[in-house]
Amino acid sequence: MAFAFVNYVTLLESDGTATAYLYQNFSVNQSRGSFAYLPFAITTGAGTRGGDRSTARLVTAANQIAVNIASEASNNMYFLQVQTRAVNISDFSDGSLISTELWRVAGYEMDTERVFLNLTSPLDAVRTDAPRRVLSTELVGALPTSGSLVVS
Repeated sequence: MAFAFVNYVTLLESDGTATAYLYQNFSVNQSRGSFAYLPFAITTGAGTRGGDRSTARLVTAANQIAVNIASEASNNMYFLQVQTRAVNISDFSDGSLISTELWRVAGYEMDTERVFLNLTSPLDAVRTDAPRRVLSTELVGALPTSGSLVVS
């Protein structure tokens, strides 16, 4: 049995509004809907040994357009949404949604051949504001009143 997958990448502004940067990495030199072809690889689902899945990386060929988009995404603290879909191998149509992941663009690096978009969890409170939501009894029920934990 053969399997095929496509990744759809959408760059989102910091308020969640979609930008014009919509890419897919399956149909070479063709669009899939409004998603243009971009040869890229992404390490979604990868994490550290602890399994925290706090970082990922998107890599594509280095050219002036890719460098400019990476710089814009980094400077404006864009988010990157990745949707992975199964592809029907008989007609190459989209199949079921496998996963949707949301990452924050933390920066970029480049060499003479590649541009690396460094991604981190959108909940990273070190470099930017964490989402403006706090735990409350209305959201989660009873909250601890001390820093100690007793397991019985």
